[in-house]
Amino acid sequence: MKKKILLVLSALFSICMVCYSEDVYLSVAMPQNCPLDNNAKTLLKNKILDVVTTQGMTTIECSAIAIIPEIVVSDEKTVEGGMRNINVQQLDVTLMVCNVVTNSVLKTFNFTSSGEGYSISEAKKSAIKKFNFKSSDCVAFISSLKTVIADYYQKYTSTIISKAQTLASQNQFDEALALLATYPENLDGYTQVSEVIKSIFDQNKTLYCSQLIQSARQSFSLRDFEKAAETLALVDDQYSCASDAKKLLSEIKQEMDKQHQEDIVREKALMESSERIELQRITAEREKVQSDERLQSQRIAADRDRIKSDERLQSQLIDAARDVSKEYFKKQNIYSFFW
Repeated sequence: MKKKILLVLSALFSICMVCYSEDVYLSVAMPQNCPLDNNAKTLLKNKILDVVTTQGMTTIECSAIAIIPEIVVSDEKTVEGGMRNINVQQLDVTLMVCNVVTNSVLKTFNFTSSGEGYSISEAKKSAIKKFNFKSSDCVAFISSLKTVIADYYQKYTSTIISKAQTLASQNQFDEALALLATYPENLDGYTQVSEVIKSIFDQNKTLYCSQLIQSARQSFSLRDFEKAAETLALVDDQYSCASDAKKLLSEIKQEMDKQHQEDIVREKALMESSERIELQRITAEREKVQSDERLQSQRIAADRDRIKSDERLQSQLIDAARDVSKEYFKKQNIYSFFW
């Protein structure tokens, strides 16, 4: 893996095939006027995400398609309970699956739950706790979403692309990317969607330059050198942050060199142990791999422009678009993805 990373650094990018999967991206967003406090919101969010992941969907912090709990207090009363009164709250909850950018509603599920507590907040939290999110009806609703969302995207691909292009023409680039960034990779329209994402990025090299650097730095901080280098490969020489990208790439190389030296020290220590023979075998295999990778590195360096134009970098472009969309969702004031 380390040698593979070195190849990435030497060529400023690596060969990274776009992975097609059956993932459908889904998040939970709360209306800003939600009557729950943050503790109850988090409880509700975690319960929803738990059943969603159990049904095989990919949950992320924010996405264009989200489950939105619309909550109405349909009944409330106070019951005298000795030294302290007890509050009773009945909640009518509608789980709406929506495209939060276009406000399209894909499917809904309704339930009612009552709870009690010494405070109104406690009573509402109790109502959330009492509802069985693993009931057959709720599970059936959640399990249907993978097909519902895929069918929605498949049916409205051209409409979604047209909407994104219109938003981009109105300089609403972040919103356009938010609409496209979590399009399922396994659908036929994904290639067309990724091309539109690339077009939006290309139109706004300066606008998104800092975002690419930020994404690369985040990967670097997690010591994911390969991903950091792949992200930097998206920064062309004409980008305003090209010099920053080169500087960060140099930092990555220095860190890789440091790690390499540490590996050498560890290997020397192993040489003095009973594992010397096994280490020699591993070293011999590594030298053979290094030889093969040097040849591959030369081929990559000689054909850099062709490789960069290939769709192998699309996965990093999509990641960058998701980072942009995350910032968009943080700023909008209709739904809350972060609390």
